[in-house]
Amino acid sequence: MSFKPDLVILGSGTTAFAAALRASELGAKTLMVEQGTLGGTCVNWGCVPSKTLIHKASLYYAARRGSAYGLNLTAKTVDGPNLMNSKRQAVDQVRREHYQTVLETNPKIQVIYGHGQFLSSKTLQVGPEVVHCERFLIACGGVPRTLDLPGLSQTGFLNSYSALNLPDVPSSLVILGGGVIALEMGQMFERFGCRTTILERGERPLAEFDQRLTAQLCGLMANEGLQQLFGVDAQRVEAAANGAAIVIATVNGREARFQAERVMLAVGTSPATHGIGLGTAGVKVDTQGFVVVDAGMQTTAEGIWAAGDVTGAPLIAPAGELEAEVAVENMLNGGQRQVDHRGTPMAVFVDPEIAMVGQNGEQATAAGHDVVETYLDLTAVAKAYVIGQSTGAFLLWSDRKDGRVLGAQILAPRAADLIHEMALAVRYGLTVNDVANLVHVYPTISDGWRLLARKCLGQMKTP
Repeated sequence: MSFKPDLVILGSGTTAFAAALRASELGAKTLMVEQGTLGGTCVNWGCVPSKTLIHKASLYYAARRGSAYGLNLTAKTVDGPNLMNSKRQAVDQVRREHYQTVLETNPKIQVIYGHGQFLSSKTLQVGPEVVHCERFLIACGGVPRTLDLPGLSQTGFLNSYSALNLPDVPSSLVILGGGVIALEMGQMFERFGCRTTILERGERPLAEFDQRLTAQLCGLMANEGLQQLFGVDAQRVEAAANGAAIVIATVNGREARFQAERVMLAVGTSPATHGIGLGTAGVKVDTQGFVVVDAGMQTTAEGIWAAGDVTGAPLIAPAGELEAEVAVENMLNGGQRQVDHRGTPMAVFVDPEIAMVGQNGEQATAAGHDVVETYLDLTAVAKAYVIGQSTGAFLLWSDRKDGRVLGAQILAPRAADLIHEMALAVRYGLTVNDVANLVHVYPTISDGWRLLARKCLGQMKTP
């Protein structure tokens, strides 16, 4: 190979590209090893296709609910092939503009296609090629986790990848799991006219969020027709006579049967590290198979770093970008930069969206803070009446002593956008007073943060 890299990256997704671009800025040459499709999970099978279809589902739903406001629109049956084609176009455009163009215009970054396997901590085999390098970054991401459930493999079950590539919308769907993917895709399919049932083993969905928010969200989804059951222990799957699938489970100790055209698994993510020779390279993994790294993203093997989903939570693309940049700066400059996710927000793209950043009350108290918790219902915000969506709330946790914002959560339209105000507050140590005195545009949902902060200041004065 004539191209002599300063850094070799396993993967070509969001995390890998962030690393390659940062390495290029520092003057280093990067070789990415990709065994599948350029762009990785987020572009091809995750964020871009799912959010594209979620957006189209929201448009379809809005057309149907407009009659309540005198907008007599008629939503016809979904044109599945056309819908899926629009998704493919979005994926192709993002891959071309954000990934392929980078490769064509940056001579310091190249890609070799094939399965990479470590022969040592300094050597990687990719097909017939053997690549030698002093620095490696493992950024091969994750894959949908599966269940060893009797009968499941005989029913042609879906996961978050294959469900986004169906030729048409199924008539009915049972989803095993109650996390982010289950709720996002469950609401999406329900809005497209697919009778959808979510079966979750836990007692509630999205356990990382405050129950006051998730309870409202579940109620809203139930009103839309999405069936959600909790405390469900799936036992096996059987094929029905008409070709549909039947999930047999116990609910509160009693057997129940759930029949649908298709069954989908949404039970988490596993690291995509199978067969890449981590043991040979001296890279340790945890009990779930995720690569063990220190705060600087270095693995247990000299010269090898890891970033993104392959290292475990938080399993979100922007977190992988941050981790990749930290890893590259440390490996190329000998730096001691560490990853700090305290200001890293996350969101769930349901409707209304739900988002969070920082610590909740329990976490902040455990960290030694005298916590003030403030709750504000979305009905306190004028914009909620303007748009006719008043389901939701704001939550804020602050330090009583110095007023610093420690964490926040929100259930509201465009919450994924609105959370960034609180992300800035958490990351840069802003106070409740700072937020309360910031002039907000009126009427906006974001003005709820100002109202919430003013309410919090009042609580702080109370002994």
